[in-house]
Amino acid sequence: MLIRASQLEVKIYSGRDQAGAAGAAIAAAAIGEQIRREGKAAVVFASAVSQDPFLAALRTHAIDWPRVTAFHMDEYAGMSPAHPASFRRFLQERLFDHVPVAAFHGLNAEAAALDAECERYAAYLRAAGPCLVIMGIGENGHLAFIDPPVCRFDEPRDVRPVELDDVCRLQQVHDGAFARLEDVPRQALSLTVPFFLRVPRALVFVNGQRKSAAVRAALEGPITERCPASALRRHPAATLFLDPDAASLLG
Repeated sequence: MLIRASQLEVKIYSGRDQAGAAGAAIAAAAIGEQIRREGKAAVVFASAVSQDPFLAALRTHAIDWPRVTAFHMDEYAGMSPAHPASFRRFLQERLFDHVPVAAFHGLNAEAAALDAECERYAAYLRAAGPCLVIMGIGENGHLAFIDPPVCRFDEPRDVRPVELDDVCRLQQVHDGAFARLEDVPRQALSLTVPFFLRVPRALVFVNGQRKSAAVRAALEGPITERCPASALRRHPAATLFLDPDAASLLG
């Protein structure tokens, strides 16, 4: 099923595997077109279990991976890439151990000065000019780790340190990354909403009943910082891929 919310294209599939496969075909075509046009492509990837079907399907496509530079969108402050919950490790295991990308630039969450690390990473992003961002939506409507309390649609920074709210932290327990809420870090580094809106193409994957209220708020509520994902309705070329559970509260 295809619907539209403002500029945002919304597609509802029979299951998360079907949504992931459909999105992977679109992503592969977009990456291939950018490589044919520019000789290279840069892509920003999300790190969450909602991305698993997409990443598995993407690995099956004939993409010229040595011409692809990869970025990710967030990481827990102070976390080593060897930690089981590290988002750098997540992408390494799900994608980069399987395909030979030119480079994967990760946020150094162990940096002594987090603001300086954010500036360093933002400079890499500006130089690369990603053509595509792969995203999800959080249970509280967050994009990356931009939770409602820290969301600014006029945020001047492309990457910033953030304090995580408890709904976001509890989602990490629901996703199986941590056993208890008290184990989840309270601070992270994250790309910001204005940056995501500037990337020419965005593919957003959301599945499961726990995300249904956030999906409804993003698509049917006001465009507001209280639901960061609502900003996707202003993206010029974004597609939201839903399974039936995630779409279950839509009118």
